[in-house]
Amino acid sequence: MGQTSYMHPSLTMPEILVNMFDFLEAHPSTLAAASRVNKQWFSCATDVLWREAPCRVLANVPEHRRQVYASKLTSLAFSGDDEAVYHSCFMNLQFSRLRSVSLDTYRPADGTQFHIRQYLQPPLQEFSFYGGDLDVSLLDYLCKTCWRLRKILIDSPGPTIRASSFLSFISGYQSVEHMEFRNGMDHLLTDEFLVHVASRTNLSSLAVGKICSEQLVRQISTDVPKPFEALRALHMAIPSSAVQLLVPLIKHVTRLHLDVRDSTVHVVRQLSSIPNLRVLSLAFAATTRLPRAEIMSLTTHSKLEELEIGPDETEDVSHITAMDDGFSDADFDELCSQLRALRSISFKVQCNLSVTVLASLSEHCPLLEKCTMPQILNLQALNLERRHDVMFQKLHLLDLGGFQQPDVNNDQVSRRELPPHDLASLMRRHFPYLEELYASSDDTYSNAVVDAFAALQSGKGG
Repeated sequence: MGQTSYMHPSLTMPEILVNMFDFLEAHPSTLAAASRVNKQWFSCATDVLWREAPCRVLANVPEHRRQVYASKLTSLAFSGDDEAVYHSCFMNLQFSRLRSVSLDTYRPADGTQFHIRQYLQPPLQEFSFYGGDLDVSLLDYLCKTCWRLRKILIDSPGPTIRASSFLSFISGYQSVEHMEFRNGMDHLLTDEFLVHVASRTNLSSLAVGKICSEQLVRQISTDVPKPFEALRALHMAIPSSAVQLLVPLIKHVTRLHLDVRDSTVHVVRQLSSIPNLRVLSLAFAATTRLPRAEIMSLTTHSKLEELEIGPDETEDVSHITAMDDGFSDADFDELCSQLRALRSISFKVQCNLSVTVLASLSEHCPLLEKCTMPQILNLQALNLERRHDVMFQKLHLLDLGGFQQPDVNNDQVSRRELPPHDLASLMRRHFPYLEELYASSDDTYSNAVVDAFAALQSGKGG
């Protein structure tokens, strides 16, 4: 690595170099070449190259050089037992710029300790823990050392920590604005804990996996003067009867995910009074009948960018239907006409809809990027062969129930049946940015269309 004989002073200033190298972040080979220009460029280029380097890459660096790169990492993630072995290799390193750490499978065996405190430095802002054995001493160390922490995620922390200790830990951690406790956390998420969380004035997002009972929601409403005052994102499992009590408490939420545990009470229309929803996800654990009026109440959410309605994927027996209430293509068109900001729709509701729904989405939702629907559609009815326009300017994922093979014996079908390859070619023409195509039905024609599209995408389809 040699010094150039002359370089403009601006190209030796770290703040300029780092900004310049930021533009090359997606081109690591170019960054690597830049790092060999001189020592100054090496320092700044490797600052960018190593921000989010995988832990295995750091482990492959010779031991005497690891500290150079450990001090450049701003994000570090470990996954599974294979990567847990790196903790002992890194135990004496200083991660002085680390902002985010994600840990998995932290289970010391036979008294052996995994060394993870080296990642818990004052700059840390995000701590994610996906399963293992946490203890009170580690939580205390985290709270005392990482006083800038803003986001915490804990799953399956093991049996050591008690509910009272966990409440003390969280209540003393006033800097935290984002909390996610979804899996294996029921024993720690007591009513007292959740009442405390609801009272925090700086809590911006909350995700809890434990079912929040109607009694608990009522208690929060009664005991907390301004519940969820700063909350903007909520993911909660809840009985249908508690939704009407919850809605007045979360009027400022813009992202709402509800896992509805039963079908006793209709819940969709009750959400209409939340004025600024950008993301709405409703997962139903029980088989649910959605009346037409419930679905049409979604038209009040004109700012929605993401809409997801369907069965809870962890419950195999549940399904959502609007078959009995006459929800039609015209209704879907009216719904789309009020949701012009949609970027993603997953509408897993069993109802009698035709391929006209794609025409509605094309007309009313120009920003649409993802579409998932369970219907088996006859795309030939869209007259793609005769159309010259682009139907979807931004769509890159389409996941349908399947592709209906036209009935060539039907007198109403005047044009020839499209072979799968031809239909796939037309889709590429009219959906030019489509990258992912899926069909959940396992019929020959649908599989052939998906395979033909994949072949065209890979350049093997002619």
